[in-house]
Amino acid sequence: MKDFWVQAFRQLKADSLRTLLSLLGVSVGIFSILAALTLVDSLRAAVHESFAAYGSDVLFVEREPLEPDLNEDGVFRWWVYAGRPPVTWQEYRYLEERGDGAFSKIAYAAYGRDAVGVAGDWPLLVPQPLSSGRGFSPREASQGAPFVLVGAEVDAAVGDILWIEGARYEVIGVFAKAGMTTVSPVDIDHVRLIPYRTMRGPVLRGSIVLSEADESLVRSLLRTVRRLPPGAPDNFSFNRLSFLLDEMNEIFTLVSRLGWIIGLFSLLVGGIGIANMLYVSVEERKPQIGICRALGAKRAVIVREFLSEAVALSLLGALGGIFLAAAGIAVARLAMAGGGLPLFLSLRAILTGLAVALALGLLFGAAPARAASRLTPVEAISRK
Repeated sequence: MKDFWVQAFRQLKADSLRTLLSLLGVSVGIFSILAALTLVDSLRAAVHESFAAYGSDVLFVEREPLEPDLNEDGVFRWWVYAGRPPVTWQEYRYLEERGDGAFSKIAYAAYGRDAVGVAGDWPLLVPQPLSSGRGFSPREASQGAPFVLVGAEVDAAVGDILWIEGARYEVIGVFAKAGMTTVSPVDIDHVRLIPYRTMRGPVLRGSIVLSEADESLVRSLLRTVRRLPPGAPDNFSFNRLSFLLDEMNEIFTLVSRLGWIIGLFSLLVGGIGIANMLYVSVEERKPQIGICRALGAKRAVIVREFLSEAVALSLLGALGGIFLAAAGIAVARLAMAGGGLPLFLSLRAILTGLAVALALGLLFGAAPARAASRLTPVEAISRK
């Protein structure tokens, strides 16, 4: 078997121009597939890491649902939710006081123009660890204190003073850099988190965040505080971040399919190049094939020799595609300077690329190898 591979690489080296052209098609195809798999693997890892930080049991009570409510014409039914009342701090306090057994933790978030006001168990909203400083104490979060927590991209450090909506706040903590956190209700790297009781500007949107909540009990309490009569529809929505995970999985599938489609077209070109190269090689080596057949070489030996050449060529192309993908990831990491999406080339992607290249070599090398093995000694030697 070793002799087959040695002979295959010698033949590829002897015809370097055709080898290079065939390698190019295979490399581009493998690179396209690896690029798609790398993007999908990196996005999936980032999403699942972000999702795990919140957990699947976190429930958001908000005015509108995360899942688009479309009519039969595909238009979002905004008019259904435009008249709904906002989720207020008073409703949060009602649940906090009377929701014994309905949840384990509760927090309130008020989204303003320049900051997010929080009360209660605020880490439910931003579970990102702090790189420096400390978080709000329960008393500071509930009663209000002129303190602020900032994201890593905010130009402030612990001890600095920030003016938010005309009020003075001292920075007491800085969140660790989150990068591309795709599952989060806030932009963690740019967030400015303040106690709700200190907010001066208008509240654009309110949200109650619950952990390990019994939806039926929470719904009953909310309907009571909003004085909804029996039979009336809810005028609030329950949201879970798992919906975003499902949506992202659909995007992952689309990106992966697109990468495969582009890659397969390139691989088709590369595979045709491999087949053409082997057919030319068969024509040029007919005397050699005839001599081997005259000396008793079996057809299987000839097939293995040419298949080894095809597989060697396709695997070299795969290595080129892997190198291009690794180089692209390195360049992207340098461009992002440690931020953005944490790209990585997974073992799954590498093995997939090698397996595709192996199948490509066997598929497009089969016909030329079979044609070479069917030559009789007389036919091969006489036709030069």
